[in-house]
Amino acid sequence: MSIKGFRILWIKLQFEHRRFCTIPFPIPLFIFQEILDCVLDLITIACFFLPGRKGNYRISSSPYSVATLRELIGMTMQLLDSLTEGEPYDLVDVTADKVRVSIRIR
Repeated sequence: MSIKGFRILWIKLQFEHRRFCTIPFPIPLFIFQEILDCVLDLITIACFFLPGRKGNYRISSSPYSVATLRELIGMTMQLLDSLTEGEPYDLVDVTADKVRVSIRIR
């Protein structure tokens, strides 16, 4: 992994009534990517042991199959890859009821 591809999801809350008290939450995006990659591997292995063909086994209380879950995780990984490309940017910057929420990719 290169330093150029290292991105942080920076969530910041500001409250006006306390002179804009700031609470930052830095979250490295590569952690999400690694966790999703591990979950995808576990689902692929589980498909070998589940009845049905090619992971079309449905979880009893859910209308979705394991193959659909695997596809959803793959698309989420692609979304995280697209967030880490390019320059840093602001994803969300909202102020409502004297509270400011900003989400930045740095």
